[in-house]
Amino acid sequence: MTESSHFENRRSLDLICMGRVAVDLYAEQVHSPLEDAQSFRKYLGGCAGNTAVGTARLGLKSAMFSCVGTDDMGVYLRNTMEKEGVDTSLLRNTPEHLTALVLLGVSPPDRFPLIFYRENCADMQILPSDANPEIFKNAKALLITGTGLSTPSMREATRQAVKVAKESGCAVIMDIDYRPVLWGLTDAGDGETRFVASKTVTQELKPFLAELDLIVGTEEEILIAGSEYYETETLESCLAAIRKQSSATVVLKRGAEGCEVFSPESSTPISARSFPIEVLNILGAGDAFMSGFLRGWLWNEDLETCALYGNACGALVVTRHGCSPASPSFAEIEYFISNFDNFPNLAQHPNQTFWSKMNQLHLRTELRQPQNPERPVREELLILAYDHRTQFEDSCRENDLPLDLISTFKEQVYKGFQKVHEANKNKGLAILIDPEYGQTILNNYTDADYVIGVPIEKAGAFPLSWLKDGSLYQQLLERPAGWFVKVLWHFHTQMSPEEKEVQLSQLRKLNEVSTALKRKLMIELIIPEDFPETGSSLGESMSEVYQAGISPFWWKITALDSEKEWQTMTATLDKYDPDVGVIILGKNAPIEQFKTWFSVARSTPHTCGFAIGRSIFWEAWEQFAEGKINKSEVPEMIAERYQQVIDIWHNI
Repeated sequence: MTESSHFENRRSLDLICMGRVAVDLYAEQVHSPLEDAQSFRKYLGGCAGNTAVGTARLGLKSAMFSCVGTDDMGVYLRNTMEKEGVDTSLLRNTPEHLTALVLLGVSPPDRFPLIFYRENCADMQILPSDANPEIFKNAKALLITGTGLSTPSMREATRQAVKVAKESGCAVIMDIDYRPVLWGLTDAGDGETRFVASKTVTQELKPFLAELDLIVGTEEEILIAGSEYYETETLESCLAAIRKQSSATVVLKRGAEGCEVFSPESSTPISARSFPIEVLNILGAGDAFMSGFLRGWLWNEDLETCALYGNACGALVVTRHGCSPASPSFAEIEYFISNFDNFPNLAQHPNQTFWSKMNQLHLRTELRQPQNPERPVREELLILAYDHRTQFEDSCRENDLPLDLISTFKEQVYKGFQKVHEANKNKGLAILIDPEYGQTILNNYTDADYVIGVPIEKAGAFPLSWLKDGSLYQQLLERPAGWFVKVLWHFHTQMSPEEKEVQLSQLRKLNEVSTALKRKLMIELIIPEDFPETGSSLGESMSEVYQAGISPFWWKITALDSEKEWQTMTATLDKYDPDVGVIILGKNAPIEQFKTWFSVARSTPHTCGFAIGRSIFWEAWEQFAEGKINKSEVPEMIAERYQQVIDIWHNI
């Protein structure tokens, strides 16, 4: 297949990734030997799995062709791929086999201790019959990997997949992915060794070469694929040996030096600029390179552009923890390539402006998956907010009521939410609930299929302080990853420098921790009553937040009264973070007021929902506290009012 003839038929599926998909458990302690690691982060891994996710993040329509166990780890892999927009129709469950695990350490710049737990694992159970011709007919290309050739049964399955692919008009790509331990050539616990000469491996790889359209490998992998004489082998002789058997484009990965691309139509290798960068973790760099290269190759870019995308993706991934979660979106690599030269000595002296923007873009990639056309850039979020604490406590004190009545009431509010949720499935419904009086709700409903937000600040605290004493990192770490973090934050540009610094310092700390733990952050920005609130106050305050290197996932703000005020604030958001969402709070306003507020707010590009609380539940609370209604009547009142607000939102 020549460069100029790629994929003129415009098939709906770009890539089928066949082979290894596993759970990676990455040590969090950098430089620590695996035996001394104290904690691990769980990620999707495996060569084929990483490439499926990586290409999906770059905008390709990718499918995963493999097997996973019916164990919890298999469920995790399937769910992760589906959230990333990867097609799982070729991903079969195998109840008889466990999902593979890998333990990995991070030891910069070039060591990577790892142990494979893959004894008769799920992803090695692909059958020849699993290669569905109907799916292949809609695909541009099939990716196979060297690991998938390491057992007789997998070689048979791969041969059949290649046969079906060629018959279906698919290009066939090989990532050589040579892992000697998986061929039984090293001790079982030695996953780090990257090259062991083996005639057996070479002989198993060679029959596939003639069927390939694209071959990608490191220098060591090219040596194992093209070796003939072993004792006197060179890289050049192995490349020549591969060319004798294959007309494929061959890509030689050279790590920090980028790559060389050997087209069958030219004797001169093609290259693109590389990106010298400070290395944290080299694992996953090759899979990211493959993803970037295929972003160009499958979309008919020239080979130099393909190489550029590959080099950029590989460079970005080595700066991050993990493999698949480190994969960039296309927006990331565009910014990276365009701005890399604007920051001299970036490899030795990281620039905070550059990396702050990169981190912002990457957090969007991880948490939103904007490349999935079925998921809008700003997801609608219609929140029933009842994380209020001070208001309830004041009411109890004023009426001589026990504080535990608050928890009882909130449980009934939740029942009202459930009623509405059952009637509005998959319409963005969410709750915002505190752990002080709503912990029972949080304990019982952690597997809920709706969004949950939990505050982190002490109620009414100024300056900002945290709900619990001790480590902020630990507080957020103990929360489920799917819960978003809400913080109520008082700020005005006319505060004293000392007050501003305290508020910004605390918020910066929260932003850093939530980013590190991949938690979505919602900032409820409140202008203190003793400061003037002008039409530009919110926008000016937001500007200072962004200039401090803080980037929330959503802003939660008081509704603005005029289109001009909204335009002023929108201009600020467009300047600093075009993808950020805006959530409207209720201020205990009459429900009828929302018709006006929503009609203005929904004409702006950032507004994506509301967080309404007292307007929905306060009357019910007062009647409940006074004994005018019993607790069984509360859910109906809540459900009626919440649904009323939802209807107003949808009918504007």
